[in-house]
Amino acid sequence: MEGSEKPPMEGSTKPPVEEASSQAPGSTPPPQMVTIPQRSWEYMTTEMDPTPGPLGETSYIPGTPGGQWTDDEVIATRLRILQMIHPHWDVKKAQGTWNGVGVKTTKGQVTENTILRLVFHDCGMYTDGTGGCDGCIMWKGMHKSGPSPHDKDDYYGTEPIEKTDNNGMDQITEKLELIYSTLDWPFQNASLEMSLQQSGKSRADLWELAGLVALERTIERANRACDLDFHARQQVTLLESRDKCEIKLKKPLKFLTGRSDCVSEDPEGRGYVAPKTEEHPNMFGDAKEIIDFGKTMFGMDAEHWTALQAIHGVVHAPANLGIKYTWFGSGYLTNMYFKMIANKKRYRFEEGGDLSFGDAVAAANIFKTAVGDQDGNPVAQNGWRASCMMAWNTTEGGPCLLRPTPATAFDSPNPDKMAFHLCVKEVASNGTCVIDTKWGKRCENTWCDDKYIEHGSKLAGVDPAIEGEWYPNATDQRWRHSEGWSNQFAFPWEIGLYWNLTVGGVAQRAVGCPGLDTPFGTVDEPNWPFRTSNSPIFASPAMQCNVNTYAPEGKPMHQIVDDLADDN
Repeated sequence: MEGSEKPPMEGSTKPPVEEASSQAPGSTPPPQMVTIPQRSWEYMTTEMDPTPGPLGETSYIPGTPGGQWTDDEVIATRLRILQMIHPHWDVKKAQGTWNGVGVKTTKGQVTENTILRLVFHDCGMYTDGTGGCDGCIMWKGMHKSGPSPHDKDDYYGTEPIEKTDNNGMDQITEKLELIYSTLDWPFQNASLEMSLQQSGKSRADLWELAGLVALERTIERANRACDLDFHARQQVTLLESRDKCEIKLKKPLKFLTGRSDCVSEDPEGRGYVAPKTEEHPNMFGDAKEIIDFGKTMFGMDAEHWTALQAIHGVVHAPANLGIKYTWFGSGYLTNMYFKMIANKKRYRFEEGGDLSFGDAVAAANIFKTAVGDQDGNPVAQNGWRASCMMAWNTTEGGPCLLRPTPATAFDSPNPDKMAFHLCVKEVASNGTCVIDTKWGKRCENTWCDDKYIEHGSKLAGVDPAIEGEWYPNATDQRWRHSEGWSNQFAFPWEIGLYWNLTVGGVAQRAVGCPGLDTPFGTVDEPNWPFRTSNSPIFASPAMQCNVNTYAPEGKPMHQIVDDLADDN
C-alpha cells in the first residue's frame, strides 16, 4: 500500500517532534512518534478502557479536508484494522467484535466483508446530490432485527422491503471509531501519541484505508484458494489455469487522503451519522435499474459496475431479511460468480461459499476432488428458478429470490451428463483417491487424474419430472422438495445481468420469461410445483429466458457478463 514516505522497519519509531502550540485548529501537525504494532502485542478485552490521548490543537474539523498521513501512521493503522477483523470467534468475543450467530441479530458483524460494504455505502450520494465518501452513513433502519425464517411466529408478518439500507453496519462504524479516536484499541499498547482524529485525519480517509485493507485480505484469501480449495469453490484453477486464478495487482493499492467528513447533526454526538437522506436502489429491482443506478450514482459504466458486483460472491447470507441459506458463489473474489450466472461449464458444487455450513471444521465444504461428466469434463449445469420465502405479508410470501436448480433436476440444463458424485470417499495422505465401494457398480471404474478430477463413474441419472402444482401429502414430495431446494440464492437483478428478466408482482419476484411467468397462486393455494418439506418455501419451474440485450454503452449486458465469466 503506497504512502508518502519510505516505510520503516517493523518496530521502528519516528523521532519525537517539538510541539507547535501556535498552530491553528485543524491545521496539519508535525509528524508524531508512531510505534508499529508487534506480533507480541496483546489485544484489548472488553473490560479494558481504550486511551483517547491528549486533546491537541490540530483536531480534525468536520467539513474540511483530512490531513496527510505518514507511512508509519498507515502501517500502524493497517495492523490495528487487521486485529479488529480477527476471524477467530474466541478472539472476537474477548475483544468485543462478536455479534452472535444466526439470521436474526441486533447488531452487525466486524469483518472484511462488512468493511467493504461500509465503504461502498459511504461513497453513495444523498438525495440532494451531495455527499460521497464523507465518513458518514444514514442511521435509519439500523438495529432492525428479524424476521427469522426459523421462527414460525415471524411467518408472513413483515411488510415487503423496497430500498436497501445500512442495517448491520452499526458495529463496524463503532469499532472503526475506536481506532479513529484512541491511541491503542484494539491493542493494549499505544501506537500513536495523538489519535488520528486529534492529529487532523478525517474519518472518511480512515474508512477508505480500512476498505483497502479489507480488499487486500480478500484478494489474499482468494489467491490462497487457488492452491487449497479449487475443486469446488475456487474452480478457476481447473477451468482456466492456476495463473489465471491468481489476482495480480499491477500496481500498489494507493491510499489517497484529503476527504472531508460530513457535518453530522446527530443529537448523540456520533460524527459518523449522516445528516441527510441517502439515495438507495430497490433491493429487489431488476438489472437495468441496478446498472442505471451505478451510472447515475457513481458515474460507472456498465462493464466496470458489473465487474464490481462479483464482491457479492464473497459474502454469506444477509441477516434480518427473512432469507434462508447463503448467497450464491464460491465465497471468494473470483469470476465463478459470473460463470454461475451465465451457465458456463464448471464442476459440481451445490453447497455455496459459506464455510459455516457442514461439520465443525468446515471440511464438508472443502472438496478434495472435482466431479463433472464421466470423462472428467466440466458441465454447464446452472438453471435458475424463482423461490419465495415466508416472511412477507403478501399472498405470495416473500422475499422472492432466484435459486440454482440441482445439477440432476429434470429441468436443469444438462442433467443427463452429470457423473455420480459420491464415488471418492477421501483422498489418502499419499495422494490416492479412496473409492467408496458401497456404491457398487456406480463407482467400480472411478479414478482420479493428477489434478484430482474424477473419471469413469457411472452417470448420476436424471431426477423424475415433476408435473402440476404442489399439494399436501404429495406422493412425490421427496422430489418436489429436493428439485426445488438449493443451499444458495441470488437476487433477481444479479441473474438479470445476463438473462432477460424483470421484477413484478406483490412479492417483487423475477418474471418475464417461461418458467418464471408460471402464476404463483397464493400461499394457501399455490400453483408452483416445488415446496420445501419443512418450510413453506415455494419454487417455480426453471426459467427459460433469453439473454439480456440492454446495452447502455453499446456492448450488450450478456456480452459483458460472458467476457467476465471467461477470463478471471
